Amino acid sequence: MLGNFREGVTAVEEPENCPNVSEISCKYAKMFQDFLQSSSFPLWSKIDNSGFWRQLTVREGRCPAEAVVSQNAESQISEVMLIVQVCSTSVDEALMKEEFDKLSAALVQGAATCSPPLPLTTIVVQDHKGISNAAPTDCPLIPLLVPKGDKLDGTSEDKTRIHDHISNLKFSISPTAFFQVNTLAAERLYALAGDWANLNSDTLLFDVCCGTGTIGLTLAQRVGMVVGIEMNESAVSDAHRNALINGIKNCRFVCGKAEDVMGPLLTEYLGSPQQQAAASKSNSEIDDTSKTEDMIGCASYDGENIDSSKQRHDNAEGQQPMDTSVDHPTCASEVDGMDVVDCNHDENNVASGEQNCGEASLINGKPIETSSDNSLEQGKTCKDGSSSPNNNVLAANACQFKNVVAIVDPPRVGLHPTVIKALRTHPRIRRLVYVYISCNPDSLVANGIELCTPTPEKQEKNKGNRGWRSMSSAGLARQRTKSMPNSEPFIPKRAMAVDLFPHTPHCEMVMLFER
Repeated sequence: MLGNFREGVTAVEEPENCPNVSEISCKYAKMFQDFLQSSSFPLWSKIDNSGFWRQLTVREGRCPAEAVVSQNAESQISEVMLIVQVCSTSVDEALMKEEFDKLSAALVQGAATCSPPLPLTTIVVQDHKGISNAAPTDCPLIPLLVPKGDKLDGTSEDKTRIHDHISNLKFSISPTAFFQVNTLAAERLYALAGDWANLNSDTLLFDVCCGTGTIGLTLAQRVGMVVGIEMNESAVSDAHRNALINGIKNCRFVCGKAEDVMGPLLTEYLGSPQQQAAASKSNSEIDDTSKTEDMIGCASYDGENIDSSKQRHDNAEGQQPMDTSVDHPTCASEVDGMDVVDCNHDENNVASGEQNCGEASLINGKPIETSSDNSLEQGKTCKDGSSSPNNNVLAANACQFKNVVAIVDPPRVGLHPTVIKALRTHPRIRRLVYVYISCNPDSLVANGIELCTPTPEKQEKNKGNRGWRSMSSAGLARQRTKSMPNSEPFIPKRAMAVDLFPHTPHCEMVMLFER
């Protein structure tokens, strides 16, 4: 399909000799096209939202790197998922089922008669009745062809999924979950992000917009803990499954919009900005009092001793921020409706809850109750701000990691302003290394403006939405910086383009921000 819907120009080409689509995908597209010629059901029209057949998506899963012998790219594909999108409005259910049976038989037979036979793992129908081609994740899915399910931890695995490999890790992919189409280039992309982020065992990594957990899981062995955030519930389920498949036990995945959960998660692990500001002020007052008392006590000493005393206090003053979170444990009093989860690397906790690690996550800001009594230990939310055992959990989480890193892989529109504000204004994130993976340079520019613009001396309140419709994304970002709370801006350090989409104008941009 060529052209641009927004400009009203669309052309459908024959699925042959297309350089940026695999031969297997082209062959399945040709089979589907031939079937439509004989189908009694009409093609869907965007103009009046009528018709039945909408589109075909081919998802491919590759063998692990060590299993690949031939250099032929097609021979590396071991699993294929076919997703057929339809619109069932005013269609008889019995006739629709009969047509699906014919389609399934045609695709299975077509795959078997090819030389060599094409891999075919599962066929899924997505019933989408809206106008946009991008269907919501909760659209009904109808499995037409399912393989014999693998066994995972004694239970039958979901049949409507395929598997792919990145960096020798195995990833389970459900029909609606996001996964990079160019997995070989994705390996280079994720390795680059990890190298720039300067990861180590003392790193707490926030994987924002994590999808099926590919970035966080590929970097998990290089960090102390990964906290992934994703709004697609099936993708979060895949992420949990992928961690279990690969034996990775230091990851937690949270289901919810990043703009809803980023702030509460920062508070859970690092303490709230208000608490940190109060702790910093308290430490400053203690230091000033200690200085005054020592200077009075040193009045009878000679000048050399006074200088030595000043030097000792200067050294102590420089070391004080390292112990802030120990002396002032944090509390989740400002995180409404949220349970605290101890995700320290205690092997007993991990072993007893490896499948449920991170399942005390958030959906629409509410905790999910874990079904196993052996899940990770949960604490009660501190409602009144008073001291409780949970403070020890939070303090341990905050103090365990000296380095806090966020890797974000947002949709084309970029990061939500609330997420940018939460990351920029948290005072505990002193050594944040911000690696931005974006397939839309315009949104990267807009987000960069909000991250890097110094806080204005006089903040301006938003004056409504007058004129915002005519503003560019960069213009809107400049407008939002005028009301940005006082915070230290980031500085862009490095940038590199990674071509994940050959023969197209699109590429991924990796940019490193530090402060």
